[in-house]
Amino acid sequence: MTASEALKQTWAAVALDAPPTEGYYRRRIPLASAWPAHAGIHRPTDARILLLETDARDVRGLRLKDETRGYSITVGPDDAGRAGRATIRIHEATTGFREIFSIFCSDILEHWLPHTAAPDALKVLAARLARWRKFFQRGPQLGFSREDYIGLYGELSLIESGLAAGLAPAPLVSGWQGPTGTNQAFLFGPTAVEIKTTTGNELDKVRITNVRQLDPTGLQALFLVHYAFDFRQGTGRTLLQLIEALRSALAATSPEVLSTLNDRLIYAGFLDGTPNQFDSWGFTQRHSDIYTVADGFPRLLESALPPGICEVSYTLNLSVAAQFKALASDFWAHISSCYG
Repeated sequence: MTASEALKQTWAAVALDAPPTEGYYRRRIPLASAWPAHAGIHRPTDARILLLETDARDVRGLRLKDETRGYSITVGPDDAGRAGRATIRIHEATTGFREIFSIFCSDILEHWLPHTAAPDALKVLAARLARWRKFFQRGPQLGFSREDYIGLYGELSLIESGLAAGLAPAPLVSGWQGPTGTNQAFLFGPTAVEIKTTTGNELDKVRITNVRQLDPTGLQALFLVHYAFDFRQGTGRTLLQLIEALRSALAATSPEVLSTLNDRLIYAGFLDGTPNQFDSWGFTQRHSDIYTVADGFPRLLESALPPGICEVSYTLNLSVAAQFKALASDFWAHISSCYG
């Protein structure tokens, strides 16, 4: 039984057995672990809770207490009153994110159970919570907009192209920084790569949403990769199919890199098992171009903006930048040279 299945079944059992009387009710999740976990609910709100037993001494110096739109965390004495033990309570903040909260708790549980030493379990827990915090700190609505969906497909397309070009998986996936909020989608040492993906009729026009996206300050090289796709329901390759193709390629040779990819997908707002209105829509590539962003490239620079002008976004017509096109072979050779 997987951690996800065991967690969901235990929550269901607690909900079935718990009386309507106000209070907290829990049951141990039937999975072997040196540090047991329990699934609980609160009456009358029916909010779900994941409880993790740990060593009171080891947890004392950690700052796990937290509150986000999706969950809250408290650390307190062991529920059974045992000396030397403590309980970490991960509490559902709102039933409006229930499906996402279930996925979140399943991920936490999967990374918690294997560890026999409390310091190791707590270290992994802190790392997973830091990743999930970024997800829950996203905009006013969790999940994908149409623009997010298309943009993610373009960024993952670059990873796929890099693998096909023979680049090492680890630095290629680690270089994907867009989900973490950097100015450009990819950073390879002193080289940055921005991705623009279009699906409309005016395929040469791209939206520059941040004046620093095409600013090479602090970089030795900056590239702009432009993908143009047809995006239609029922045809082409879907985002889910692209993700599964990447996962299959990495699982066979680079399981640690696969873990990095999955973490970045969470940062980007993608969660397995969470449906999206565009899941049946597919991408058919029309063309792709690579541009070297250098002196003379059409763009706005922050250093040249008049005083008081900020939060600049604009539309760039790439038809006027033909002289800056680069060969894919030269581009990938440059990226490869960034990390040997």
